Amino acid sequence: MDVFTVLLISGFFFIMGAALIGLMWYLQRVAKRTPGARKNANSSDPNLSELARLMRHLQTQDLVVKLDGKTFTAASELSANQHRRLSLVSNVLAKWLSLATPEPLSTDAASSESATPPEEQAVEDFLSITAEPKSTETYPGYTPPFAAESMQEIKPVSTQLPDMVGGMLNPIPTTEPEIKSIASQINDILQEQLVGTSLASRGITVNEGNDRGVMVTLDGRQYQGVMDVPDDDVRRAIRAAVLEWETRK
Repeated sequence: MDVFTVLLISGFFFIMGAALIGLMWYLQRVAKRTPGARKNANSSDPNLSELARLMRHLQTQDLVVKLDGKTFTAASELSANQHRRLSLVSNVLAKWLSLATPEPLSTDAASSESATPPEEQAVEDFLSITAEPKSTETYPGYTPPFAAESMQEIKPVSTQLPDMVGGMLNPIPTTEPEIKSIASQINDILQEQLVGTSLASRGITVNEGNDRGVMVTLDGRQYQGVMDVPDDDVRRAIRAAVLEWETRK
């Protein structure tokens, strides 16, 4: 066998080995990238927006809320804006959990529901909340989640002897600051917008009902939710107040 034949055979096996190694490297690279690509495809849905995360501490069993990239272990750690947002989410979640299994929607109903703009979804959720009948059952040791904790104002303490003695004999009563519910805040905006309109004399109010529901009063009658109000103009006025509340917060 001459030298040329040996070189030809060696080159052939060298090329085959390089091709085999390249193929193995490519298959390993594809296998590593496939799970990550699937995960990114699932988490990059533009129609999904994370509101908050609910977690539980494995050692203390306490509820931990992750909101705006931060973790909170108590409602007092939330800002006023975060407290309002989380309260609205809890109301919508409670309403969602109380709903029965929905019946299959028709094609027309499904198409009309999918056409709702995302920015109006929060308004639709609030308008669909109804006041539930007040329950008489009590549970020992139950603490409602996301309860608003009052923040008392810290005032300077006088070190003068007359002030100290007078304070012990006649203690100054402390008043807790009022924390308005979301329904009360929307009602304040509604009353501002009704001034000078034809609806101002109809006694329209939006208040918080039982179990954080919404109670609407119109012409001396109460309705268990905004959608139960029979007047279209009144419903539109409440919708405008909710939109204004979303803008202000």
